[in-house]
Amino acid sequence: MAYQIKQLAELAGVSVRTLRYYDEIGLLPPAYVGENGYRYYETAQVDQLQQICLYRAMSVPLVEIKQLLTQSPAEVVTALQTQYQQLLAQRQHLDGLLALVKTTIKTQQGGHEMTDSEKFTAFKQEKLTENEQNYGAELVEKYDAETLKKANQRFAHLSETDYQTMQAMEAQLLADLKTQPAVPGPVAKRIYEAHKQWLSYNWPKVSATMHRNLAAMYQADERFQSYYDDRAGQGATALLCQIIDYYAQD
Repeated sequence: MAYQIKQLAELAGVSVRTLRYYDEIGLLPPAYVGENGYRYYETAQVDQLQQICLYRAMSVPLVEIKQLLTQSPAEVVTALQTQYQQLLAQRQHLDGLLALVKTTIKTQQGGHEMTDSEKFTAFKQEKLTENEQNYGAELVEKYDAETLKKANQRFAHLSETDYQTMQAMEAQLLADLKTQPAVPGPVAKRIYEAHKQWLSYNWPKVSATMHRNLAAMYQADERFQSYYDDRAGQGATALLCQIIDYYAQD
């Protein structure tokens, strides 16, 4: 069955203007244009529009959608599996926040007393979700799934004291990086030890090789670079990597 543009727009719940725009940018050309100048869409275009709507619902940019539509079925499945895991993580994060808000309301009403663990569970889950969304693909390339699973579980079960200590340790590490210490030197050594201990709250065992691999990821990806540069000044990430390379020896 062939649909005119208005019919397809009504079927998909999008505007005619949107379909025209998709045609203009080469995302969804019609099957053909009739002698009357109307655009007509057939089954292949309907299926493609369904994919586009799905990707848009997952907040995938149009530029990336255009690339995804040219991929093989196997590549599309892989991309969708990644999106699926990210959506699951987002749902877990929202479920955690909803539970925390509900418990906090009860506490404020005098009907429930939150434990220290309950007070921070949602925030730790938020951090895990953020890491998965931002760095998940890179971490999977460097570390096996079981190692990542154990790291996430370890972080999720941190006590309130450990969580607060971890936060304070990172704040001091950033303050030390801002001073741009010499390498080697006592402050650089302190930064290295603090960073290694900070990682240990996530990883059961931080080997020198693992530490250097992480430093390599910091240097290779601008998202990793910006984490420390944004907090401790331009060049902070490079300095931290230099410190890790110097002190992390097998």
